[in-house]
Amino acid sequence: MRQSRPAVLGMALALALGTGLGSTPLGPPAAAAPSVAAQRSVPASMVEQAGDDAIDEHYEQLGGSASFLGAPVGSAYDIAGGRAQDYTGGTIYWSAGTGAHEVHGAIRGHYLALGGPAGFLGFPVTDETATPGVAGRYNDFAGGSLYWSAGTGAHEVHGAIRGRYLSFGGPASFLGLPLTDETTTPGAAGRYNDFAGGSIYWSAGTGAHEVHGAIRGRYLSFGGPASFLGLPLTDETATPGAAGRYNDFAGGSIYWSAGTGAHEVHGAIRGRYLSFGGPASFLGLPLTDETTTPGAAGRYNDFAGGSLYWSAGTWAHEVHGAIRARYLELGGPAGFLGFPVTDETGTPDGVGRYNHFNGSSIYWSPGTGAHEVYGAIRVQWAALGWERSRLGYPTTGEYGITGGRRNDFQHGSILWHAASGRAEVIYTSIPSALLGVDLERIPTTQKVVALTFDAGANDAGLRSILSTLASNGVPGTFFLTGDWVNQFPSDPALIYNSGHRIGNHSMTHPDFTTLTDTQIAAEISGAQRTIEAAGGEPLPLFRFPFGARNTRTIADVNAAGYAAIRWTVDTLGWQGTMNGTRGAAFIVQRVMASAQPGQIVLMHLGSNPDDGSTLDAAALPQVISQLRAAGYGFVTLDAALG
Repeated sequence: MRQSRPAVLGMALALALGTGLGSTPLGPPAAAAPSVAAQRSVPASMVEQAGDDAIDEHYEQLGGSASFLGAPVGSAYDIAGGRAQDYTGGTIYWSAGTGAHEVHGAIRGHYLALGGPAGFLGFPVTDETATPGVAGRYNDFAGGSLYWSAGTGAHEVHGAIRGRYLSFGGPASFLGLPLTDETTTPGAAGRYNDFAGGSIYWSAGTGAHEVHGAIRGRYLSFGGPASFLGLPLTDETATPGAAGRYNDFAGGSIYWSAGTGAHEVHGAIRGRYLSFGGPASFLGLPLTDETTTPGAAGRYNDFAGGSLYWSAGTWAHEVHGAIRARYLELGGPAGFLGFPVTDETGTPDGVGRYNHFNGSSIYWSPGTGAHEVYGAIRVQWAALGWERSRLGYPTTGEYGITGGRRNDFQHGSILWHAASGRAEVIYTSIPSALLGVDLERIPTTQKVVALTFDAGANDAGLRSILSTLASNGVPGTFFLTGDWVNQFPSDPALIYNSGHRIGNHSMTHPDFTTLTDTQIAAEISGAQRTIEAAGGEPLPLFRFPFGARNTRTIADVNAAGYAAIRWTVDTLGWQGTMNGTRGAAFIVQRVMASAQPGQIVLMHLGSNPDDGSTLDAAALPQVISQLRAAGYGFVTLDAALG
């Protein structure tokens, strides 16, 4: 069969270039090829003729002068590596490796602006073609592609960015047509193309990755690759375990969901976030970018399920749920709590949760809610064993009382007074063994004594008693009436700041057996409020006025939250000198005669109304001395509570 002239020329050219038909190598082995090739050359006229014939043939295939190319302009001409022929409507380019293909219109204009066949794009490998799935046109070249649409103009895509672009589906994908040529990324060692639906960024260290939609918008708002985020490390990807999307970047991540928008997370906060499981964790997706903490030297991100805070001294820790709500209510990092130094953590008792902050904590349990504990009160609570102590969980935050501060707990309170700097533990629960009992002795086998002092008349002996107790290092328990507190409003703080315990002795010192249940409740609550206002906490210690009680009144006292405390021995110092027949020795003799483990000694603060004597105050030094000599130590009545 006779072959056409172009076909014959093509065969001759292939033979002259050292290859057989079908790209089968001819001649000597590869090792000898350079010396053989040096002896052989392809006549220029043969290459020229092959190119011109291929151009002519392709021109005719496209419709010749009746086609969009129109009439030839001049003759075919040499270009580096091939031949070209211009027409009124475009150009056909040919090379031995790419064949003959036309380029025209805006794509041709941009192709020539980029250097034509001598540029990085090289020779075309397709004619201009409609882009599948989108209203546009493109030419592929040996080194890339040029895309065009009426709305986007003509732009090239090449190299790794083009490879990634085509892997998504090219113009038919969510990226659409390019809006730029591949360009150096400002402020970063990389390259990028913008597309109608996003961007693809590339660097030698990160590869090529796309960023689009709201994440891209947020990325660009920070400065794109020139920002702290740097170049992308991933394409936009579905967040595992959460209904959202994300891109990782060299310096952080941006997360998006329909409900939260797009926000970045980076640095130590991002590291901590990912350690919890990122969006799939309890924290969920971010609600803010990393932001400077107002009023504090640190950074934070808010998330759907909590917050992560960071400072140079505390690293990054999360706060969430009810603890976070309380933390923010108290001012967050700018408040007295400062930055968290732990994540929210389960309490050792398995019931609650906590976060520690700089010298402070917030504890939460299902039954108590979230409350802060800090300063000296926190130190005392920690020494007792935190939530596993007898006090249990906090039920309030720290609040002010007269002369100090206070936290209430499930089973008591810790009070702190500024004047003494002392933190006192008050247990408010009543052991079941004390219900229905007016306790006459601390149930113990240890040789301990509780010195107690009733206040109802005046405070004539108070300062002497406090001085004696202080000089001997002995604690006491003081039962105060509300009327006495109102008469001597500074004395409760004086007692407390000297290291002693305060109890409730009723409001007006009546005989409780003559009162109704309602009147009893009023007497107890009135004294409670009055003593609290003066800076003391009498719960749960109560002493009946005159010692008058019965089964009903004891039940009323227990119902009010108190244990009834009587005495083992009454010194009778309140009776005075009895016309000079009694002195301090009488008091000492009575105490020592009844000395026993758990002894409760009743003494009084006031003076006898007839002779003005204060025998209990006078006898106290010898009482302490002789009890110690007998091997006794001293406790407050809290020892009776277990």
